[in-house]
Formats: sequence, C-alpha cells, structure tokens
Amino acid sequence: MAKIKTLVVCKCPKNSKESAVCRIIERKGFEFKYHWKNSLKPSDLKNINIVISIGGDGTALSAGHFLIDKPLLAVNSDPKKSEGALTTININEMNNKLDEIKNNKHQTELLERIEVYINDKLQIPIALNEVFIANEKAYLVSKYKIKIIKSGFTKEEEHKSSGLIFSTGTGSTAWFKSAGGTPFGAQEKYIKMIVREPYSGRLGKFSIINETIDEKKEIEVISETRMVLAIDSIREFILKKGDKVKIKISKWPLMRIK
Repeated sequence: MAKIKTLVVCKCPKNSKESAVCRIIERKGFEFKYHWKNSLKPSDLKNINIVISIGGDGTALSAGHFLIDKPLLAVNSDPKKSEGALTTININEMNNKLDEIKNNKHQTELLERIEVYINDKLQIPIALNEVFIANEKAYLVSKYKIKIIKSGFTKEEEHKSSGLIFSTGTGSTAWFKSAGGTPFGAQEKYIKMIVREPYSGRLGKFSIINETIDEKKEIEVISETRMVLAIDSIREFILKKGDKVKIKISKWPLMRIK
C-alpha cells in the first residue's frame, strides 16, 4: 500500500508533546514533512494527501488556510491550555484515528469559508472564522460605501461605524458573538455580516446592518479612508482609499476529519 503523503504543521521542539505525536505518525508508516504555521506557503501542499495540525486553534487555522481539496486532521496537543474549538481529537486518540485514515474509514465534514477579493483579485488565505474590515486606527471611525449585490439587484449605502465582521458558522461563537451576532452552524451554506457600532446620528440612518450572505449574494465594501482587512486575525491587508473589497461564501469549504 502506498504511503500517505502528509504535511505536519506544528512546533517540534525536542521532547515536546508535539514531537511525541510526530513519532506516532512516523511509526504508523506515513510519509511526512514538517512545517511551522508561520512559514507555511501554498507550494508546501504540492503532492500532499493530508495535512495534520498539532497544537491549538491557531495552528489548525493556519494549517487549513491554503487547503482546497485535501483534508485536515486537527489535533489538540494540550487540552488543558487550548480551547480546541477547531481541533477534533487529542493526542491520546491519535493511534486509532491514524488507523482509520490508513484504512480509509475516516469521516470528514465540510466547514464553510469566506472568499475575499481586493480590486477583483482573490486573496489567499481563505477565511475559516471571520473577516474584519475597519479603520487602520481602531479609535477612528471607519468610513466606507457598502453594496449588497444579488441577482442583478444592488443596494448601496455610505456608512460610518467601528467596522464590519463577516463570519462563518465556525467563527460565529467567537468574535462575531461578542460583537452581538447570533451563532449558527458551521455547515450552514451562508455567512453573516454585522456592522459594529454604526453611527446613528441625524445624518446616519442605515438599513444594511445585519446581513446573511448565501451563494447568490455578495457584499462589496469600498474604503473611504485608509483601512485594514484581517483574515482570521492572522493575515492583514492594508486598504487604500477607493479600494474595493468583495466578500462571498467560498466555493471551497474546508474538509476536516472528524
């Protein structure tokens, strides 16, 4: 049987919990290479069958950012210190899970993601949790035009607020919930947007405040000030005045091994 080509994303200091998991992977006969999340690139996924992240939620997020058609196994290496919202198993379950994968008896689930286009160019990575857009300086008001585009219909407003959060179901129990959003399922075929602290003075009465974005709808944001766009609180893009951002549900959900 051909060896399963595996990319292992983890810190691997000597005698760590992560290195112990790596030894298990090796003993099971997987062909693998290491990468730490901070240096991961799309090219590292060439000729790979599966990606295994070993760490916490941040490691799992980064490991999945460049995945299109390969599954992710997310392992929580320290459940006492890591929330583990994105991880599916802990170290003690590794042996059985790797056997399932070798025998093709594992199950996967699809986690919806968000695509971001800046001036019509798709940006990498693809967001698993959320996309945040706001003034580069958090204490200053965010000024932007926002459009809803669906089936030839367009609605547009000029906004002042503390920024926007676009969330998947996976990310909806975190920042989105703290900002006043209602959590929803990770497999739901839509994403949600919430406007943070919209200006509601005499000259500012907005109707585009909370939106559900399904496969037939997209949102366009045109910056009126210098702004920052953050993907999963990991990757940042600076938006200049006039830059156009398009947000839509991704056609590439993340395949996570249960």
